[in-house]
Amino acid sequence: MRRLPSKRIRTHPQTRAQTHTRVAFSDSRLRRRPMADVSVIMPNYGYDRRLHAAVDSVLAQSEPVREILISDDASPDGAAARLRDDFAALDTSGVEIRVLETDTNGGPGRARNRAIAEARGRYIAFLDADDAWLPEKIERQIAFMQDTGVGLSYTGYEMVDEQGAHVSYFAPPERLTRDDMLRSNSIGCLTAIYDAGRFGRFYMPTIRKRQDLALWLIIIDQLGPAQGMPEPLARYTRREGSVSSNKFKAAAYQWRLYREVLGMDVISASRNFVHYAVNGYAKHR
Repeated sequence: MRRLPSKRIRTHPQTRAQTHTRVAFSDSRLRRRPMADVSVIMPNYGYDRRLHAAVDSVLAQSEPVREILISDDASPDGAAARLRDDFAALDTSGVEIRVLETDTNGGPGRARNRAIAEARGRYIAFLDADDAWLPEKIERQIAFMQDTGVGLSYTGYEMVDEQGAHVSYFAPPERLTRDDMLRSNSIGCLTAIYDAGRFGRFYMPTIRKRQDLALWLIIIDQLGPAQGMPEPLARYTRREGSVSSNKFKAAAYQWRLYREVLGMDVISASRNFVHYAVNGYAKHR
């Protein structure tokens, strides 16, 4: 089985100009709250008010983040300009919100890479437009990373349907190796944080699907096992027709990841795929 290359995957930032949105909060008591040195990476395609709820969950953190970077993937409806207008009028409690743009549509991995390249925080966190964080996620997870010294961390999450009704909870193992991740992606992208200040920036391969899993494998290859907290500190929305809700599409993308991205032979890919299928059934039943 061919392993992922040890060289970090890097992309060249786009040169297109973007507007920075900075709004100061007037209440000095809240300004004194300790701020976590975290950059939140949020890809976007098309104008959708659901993004605002995700941003609100970041702004509601018990320990404020440094910045939110919304990376628009060349939306055809002028979403980036509309989002800038929306957030310019928003009281952000001192958290900077920046809306970036890619020149051409390249998928969520490329959009996230655009934001990672611009991030100023020590820690890189991820959140998608239709998901949300619980208020203590950042405070507890950053404290966990500082206590353990781990480079990549994650938490459990609650899965809800499109109406917000509870579906299930997912509690990942407390430690995940490369082999673990090949057999089951137990790191929800909405829960992941890595320490860029200590270990450098890592970028997602610019594949259309499974780019998050590929990134976790790259980081684990270089830094060792990831560690996490099994309790749910985020809320994941499962939408009908999404890749995660369509088991056949998800399986096809997983097989392509093994064969085309990781370069596994048929036997190795098949062995890992069997574990993936069994674990996926147990995870989503």
